[in-house]
Amino acid sequence: MTLEQLLTIEAIVKEGSFKAAADYLHKSQPSISMAVKKLEDEYQITLFSRNEYRPSLSTDGKIFYQKAKILLREYRELVGLAKQMQMGVEPELRISIDAVSPVSVVLKFLRNFFEKHPDTRLELLFEVLSGTIERLLDGDVDIAITPRPIGDFPLDLRIMTKTKMVSVISTQLVKELVKEEKTITDSFLRNHNQIILADSARRIEKINSGILEGAKNLTVNDIGFKKELIINGLGWGGLPYDLIKSELAAKKLTVINTNKIKERNLEIYMVKLNTKNMGPVMTELWESLVEEE
Repeated sequence: MTLEQLLTIEAIVKEGSFKAAADYLHKSQPSISMAVKKLEDEYQITLFSRNEYRPSLSTDGKIFYQKAKILLREYRELVGLAKQMQMGVEPELRISIDAVSPVSVVLKFLRNFFEKHPDTRLELLFEVLSGTIERLLDGDVDIAITPRPIGDFPLDLRIMTKTKMVSVISTQLVKELVKEEKTITDSFLRNHNQIILADSARRIEKINSGILEGAKNLTVNDIGFKKELIINGLGWGGLPYDLIKSELAAKKLTVINTNKIKERNLEIYMVKLNTKNMGPVMTELWESLVEEE
């Protein structure tokens, strides 16, 4: 068993196919297939079911991969620690940001911080709900910025800022349709699409929050697209106040407040694995926030 074989298995699972894994690893597809076959032959196990269009982990493969992920995370942490020792400061920090975070506030904070650390490159990834934490658990990022994670994960949290989720609908749509009822009710909302932002997690449990039971819905995977659909009268849904404050001021959007749908306040946290080895830049970033009580 080699590290290269474990990295190959990880790439196949994450990218969804042998071909995509080959492209990701900059290798030929036959070399990817051979690496897996050698490992399977060495231990007389079957890691992937090849009966479907896309390879899927077998029962043994799922157990094997769960253990492999732990080893690969520890390997990357060791590599990161060695680089920190060699260079004195981290060459880069990778951060995943949940789409519901007040992006303008978060980016201003990060810009001001990293202007003081020009030798550390900042890489940002934008995810939705559990996808943000999944990136952290998989070792794809060093820090996640997200509402409080749901689940029993080995994490450290420090509060960063606050925001609020506001359910809104196109003002023009309200003028056209809310004539008989005179007001927006849950019954009215159930007859119009609730625009839902899809959780970007691929493996850990997805989160569904703020969904009105019995309502029609339309799912999208981009928060900007969700906003445009709502503005253009194709449905209603919750959006971060920071993202829509100008549209609210211009009265393009109307706030929804019913028995079931109300404004929600959210605390946004900076999150890391509690086993994470921090270099000087990450330590300074982490300690720049007041520790959660």
